[in-house]
Amino acid sequence: MEYPVVIFLHVLSGVIWAGGAIAAGFFFLPAVLESGAAGGVVMAGVTKRKFPIAITAAAGMVVLTGVRLYMIRFTSTWLGSPEGIVLTLGGLLGLAAFIIGIFFQKPTVERLSALGAKVAASGAPPSPAQMAEMTILRERLKKVGRLTAWHLLGAAALMASHRLAALL
Repeated sequence: MEYPVVIFLHVLSGVIWAGGAIAAGFFFLPAVLESGAAGGVVMAGVTKRKFPIAITAAAGMVVLTGVRLYMIRFTSTWLGSPEGIVLTLGGLLGLAAFIIGIFFQKPTVERLSALGAKVAASGAPPSPAQMAEMTILRERLKKVGRLTAWHLLGAAALMASHRLAALL
């Protein structure tokens, strides 16, 4: 009974994480970052609705259930099979996306949000130094968001095709 429950949680959480991150990385973040000050208002609304918490929780669930599924399925023979190779590569892409999100994307968002709040609290337009930092952070966030999205798209494609690989 454990295996179907873990699969269900893995797939459901994966849909939430990958879907949200892919939409954000390819469409949402670039549009928000290009919209200037209005983008800050939109990001505040997204944060208010707990999107970052939901995505992080879903990502954590995917990683935990993925590790458990790997423990259930792992044998040296399975690892060398086409299905094992495909799932291992998908898992590695997913883990890389998780690491990128936690260690690069999250801190960048936090720095950008803190800087935006500081500028808003001052009631004045951003200083040239603040604008320069915001530009750097926005570009980094755009690149990191896109990188995370590509990793998750690859992971999802590999995971979705593992049954086909099992037929080889």
